[in-house]
Amino acid sequence: MTEFESNLGERFAEFVLPDGCVLCGGAVSVRATPAGAHSYCARCHWLSKPRMRVKENGVELSFGATATA
Repeated sequence: MTEFESNLGERFAEFVLPDGCVLCGGAVSVRATPAGAHSYCARCHWLSKPRMRVKENGVELSFGATATA
């Protein structure tokens, strides 16, 4: 995980989850800020706003699912 600070003083971290895309299995890039996390899969172009929880042995991301019939 790499931590950065923007020109505006906002802190954020970026990391990649290999094989982390729940749709296609591609690598997922995640940016975490104090406001929450955003993810992007370069293979299928899926954008998401997962819920992120820091645990003692790592980070847990959960993706909400919705459906329309």
